[in-house]
Amino acid sequence: MSKREPFLSRILIFPIKSLDPVEPRLARVLSSGALEHDRTWALFDEAGKFVNGKRHAAVHRLRSEIDIDTRAVTLRDESERGLGSESFSIDAAPPLENWLNAYFGFPVSFGKNGDLGFPDDTDSPGPTIISVGTLAEIGRWFGLPIDEVRRRFRTNLEIDGVPPFWEDRLFSAPGTTVKFRIGDVIFEGINPCQRCVVPPRDPLTGESDDTFVRRFTELRARTLPGWSTRERFNHFYRVAINTRTHGDQGGKVLHVGDSVEILEVPAGRSTERAPHVADFWAGDLVVESTRDETATVKTFRLRHPGGADIPFRFLPGQFLTLSLDRGAEVLQRCYTIASSPSEPGFCEITVKREGLGSGLLHESLAPGSHLAVSGPLGRFTFDGENSDEIVFIAGGVGITPLMSKIRYLTGRNWQGRIDLIYSVRTPRDIIFRDELDALQRAHPALKVHLTVTAPDEGWTGARGRLSETFIRAAVPDIAHRTVHICGPTAMAAAAQQMLHHLGVEASHIEIEAFGGNANVAPTGDAVDCEVRFVKSGKEAVVSSRATLLDAALAAGVGLDYGCRAGVCGRCKIRVIAGEVTIDCDFVLTPEQKDSGLVLSCQSHPAGTVLIDA
Repeated sequence: MSKREPFLSRILIFPIKSLDPVEPRLARVLSSGALEHDRTWALFDEAGKFVNGKRHAAVHRLRSEIDIDTRAVTLRDESERGLGSESFSIDAAPPLENWLNAYFGFPVSFGKNGDLGFPDDTDSPGPTIISVGTLAEIGRWFGLPIDEVRRRFRTNLEIDGVPPFWEDRLFSAPGTTVKFRIGDVIFEGINPCQRCVVPPRDPLTGESDDTFVRRFTELRARTLPGWSTRERFNHFYRVAINTRTHGDQGGKVLHVGDSVEILEVPAGRSTERAPHVADFWAGDLVVESTRDETATVKTFRLRHPGGADIPFRFLPGQFLTLSLDRGAEVLQRCYTIASSPSEPGFCEITVKREGLGSGLLHESLAPGSHLAVSGPLGRFTFDGENSDEIVFIAGGVGITPLMSKIRYLTGRNWQGRIDLIYSVRTPRDIIFRDELDALQRAHPALKVHLTVTAPDEGWTGARGRLSETFIRAAVPDIAHRTVHICGPTAMAAAAQQMLHHLGVEASHIEIEAFGGNANVAPTGDAVDCEVRFVKSGKEAVVSSRATLLDAALAAGVGLDYGCRAGVCGRCKIRVIAGEVTIDCDFVLTPEQKDSGLVLSCQSHPAGTVLIDA
């Protein structure tokens, strides 16, 4: 059946929490708002905590098949334990528990809640919802088939006939809900789902991708659609929607193919896309030309294969996702559009050769090559509307989104002040050098402030790394300016701190960073360190390479945590005394850091440490 309006395309029920789903064509809604049989059963350890993928990666090697009608469940061991496959009655707990005890290596009990099930969020017990377009787009980000993305995120209802992240329409400002209907059932959308450590793992093996959360978070922030409510994202490791039913909808039935309709939106919020948001498009563009910007940086000009204008609108600072064939493997990489939106006949990406994806582009793309792209995406934009000034701070190839903004603003003869502070290693690494010189001569309001960290003998400009002194000298009124920063993560983090010290309000700073952590992880030989948890009276001795979260778990201290990648902020704790080294703490505000708060998943003891927990 082909539909262009939103409709329910798939139902997934997870009878045993954390194990494999079943895919019915219909599902009955319970009075609690949960779907019948969804997470009705769950596994527990001796402490009464869930045995799930978040706590036990072995869950990923356990396959299950359930027939609700016959009450039969088959468990299959795909690990190295060699337990094979065995079938049970789902109502006969002891035999099930004996098998699970042998599989996990510790006592496991089998619990049931037929009224509510065991949802992650008991305040939002309704089905979780995601669009097929979102699953496909996340697949493009990571080069994953849509079925694998589906297994990683484990949502109940999928909506088709809509663009990626359409489901972000189903929540609004804090304290409000969005009322919508699927078939005959009326729901309320609550908030975007906070994800945990499970999506980064291969759903069949449990092998984890340590870069997944940071890459996902960066792309989610950059692709947040105009219809989404940004204040619901205290971090961007969120996708899919938590729901509850509007009143008692018990007994009503959802069917695959049901239409989806938004019924009621809080005042001031429109379900229509904001008019300034660029179109999303996916397809092939052709390389018209290439040019070398430096010895390691190349620009690729892309056009529509048919010779028409490029088939999408974009905003200055947005990016494209490229799909690059590497034999049987498809790499997904994101590159900023460096050209101006005022040139609709083409778009340009400027790429530094510094990895597998960029290496493929440099080696294999030539005029006439076809390139699969999707986009544009991203919110790191600036078009000069309602503003009369802007400061750009760039490090290396981080100049590319800022160059799109500079080209756009100067191309339309924008009358506001533009200051570009640009740090590179050598004069030969200045990307767009000649063009920046020409633009600066033609547009007196544009000022370019260059600093070089490894100058040659002929360099007569500023020398050294970016510093507060250099920024203040270049832009004396920096405390009253709006600033966009783009560059490597360490450089962006350092620039952000400098701006705070110079009096720039956090709300006036926008950052797009790439590549690596902001700080340096522990180096040198590992040593044993004592971590004391003052409130709970517990302690643990761990390696200096372990995190404070590792120490808490070893000591039996119940800290809250989520992504374990420095993104969600749930694991923050206060250090009372002692020294720690930190991998990444972008999510914390300067005030939180000053008060002693650290992210326990990103902080390592450097000796005896006292924790307020």
